[in-house]
Amino acid sequence: MRIAWAVVAIFGARFAALAWHYPGQDADLSWQQWLGQRVLTLHHIPTQLGFETFTASGARWIPQEWLFSTAVAATLPTGHFYILAIFTALAGVCALAVTAWRAHRRGASTFATALTTALVGFAMMQSFGVRAQVFGWALLAVIMLLLDLESPLVFLVVPLTVMWANVHASALIVPALVGFWTLGTAIEDRGWSARVQRNVLLTFATGLAVFLTPFSWHLPAYAVQLQTSAIRSAISEWQPPDLTIPAFFAGLLPLIAMGCYFGVAAPRERWRDGMLFAVTVCLAFTAIRHMPLCALVIAPMVAQRLTNAIPQHARLNVVLSERFSELLVSGSSAAAALAIVLTLNQVPAIAHSSLPGPAVSALAAAPGEHRLYCEDFAWCSMALPEKNLRVFLDGRCDPFPAAVWLAYLDVEKVTPRWSAVLDKYSVDAVLAKAGRPLAQVLALRPGWRVFYRDAGYVVFVRDGVRTAQR
Repeated sequence: MRIAWAVVAIFGARFAALAWHYPGQDADLSWQQWLGQRVLTLHHIPTQLGFETFTASGARWIPQEWLFSTAVAATLPTGHFYILAIFTALAGVCALAVTAWRAHRRGASTFATALTTALVGFAMMQSFGVRAQVFGWALLAVIMLLLDLESPLVFLVVPLTVMWANVHASALIVPALVGFWTLGTAIEDRGWSARVQRNVLLTFATGLAVFLTPFSWHLPAYAVQLQTSAIRSAISEWQPPDLTIPAFFAGLLPLIAMGCYFGVAAPRERWRDGMLFAVTVCLAFTAIRHMPLCALVIAPMVAQRLTNAIPQHARLNVVLSERFSELLVSGSSAAAALAIVLTLNQVPAIAHSSLPGPAVSALAAAPGEHRLYCEDFAWCSMALPEKNLRVFLDGRCDPFPAAVWLAYLDVEKVTPRWSAVLDKYSVDAVLAKAGRPLAQVLALRPGWRVFYRDAGYVVFVRDGVRTAQR
């Protein structure tokens, strides 16, 4: 296990460095801070979009990340965001460490445990950030460990599911996983055994647990509706993974390949593990954001079967278990972790903010009310606290109607209808990336002029709109 701990430490260093600099990388923290501030100030969770948007005021909203957003609002404005960043990094480390321990408990060899742990770490890298779903990863790892334990402690899965549902809607995966686990148990036991009875009860209990949120049945309904939402086409993490994604070809794909080649579990557990392997692999191929969930579930079963191919007494595992090898790997791991932190702290794209905060602030300082369209809808999240800025679409994205999304995409992709959309919604300000097609066509479009420009971004306003010159 010492080799696996060394692998966990390397990924933990990367998670920590990314989390530390995260506020400058993700504009979604702006709407989460805005939501959290409303929860802390008004003592209730909003369920509708307000007048901060001019395209969908009054639309029903299920702010599933309300608890995480409250934590953002409590830490980011006060300069204590590092606390949330540390806890997020620890959640990622917990998910990796518990998954490695699950492999070890299943009798996986030193090499198999270390290899599969590293592959899980790579699979997590694409989606890692100071995000609510990272805490879901940690909870999933613990839930899978409880299923492996085969003891009365398994009913701790129920409160963990309640906790997860109040952090992120991805908790709906738990009743599905437990249900397939129960089906596999029934096939293995060939009857209504005590194990099957217990697991059926657990399936129903976890199914009820996802309703125990401030949104009741609306949360499961929202999660189901999201699977066919128009927003999926505009969000990279909702796209199916392919070989251009390092986290897929260097992380999840090798796990899946080894699981298919060697089988997914020892004979006694073949049906239960086979069920979970099949359902999570199918899930992973539907969206990039599901890859970490799949990796966390299947890695221990892959390690178990890989051990049958390369047993513990094989020369490779004997060498890795020697004291000198462990010291060498531990020392190299510490050096790699330090190098990762130091290197990432020097990368401009990570260590320095690349968000258009100054552009939004400049427009907010101009007199009058402005209807703002952002080329990347997440940028408009930074405009939510500004009283004189109303947004076309922002990082909350889920509750906006399909018609608004299609109109947003027409402008973002500069289709022949882009100008008509801006006219239809009376948009008078556009925030675009400098040099991109939208900025280029607006620069040539009569009636629009540059209001603000910096090295990365440009704000256009319509002629006749009274704004302070910058």
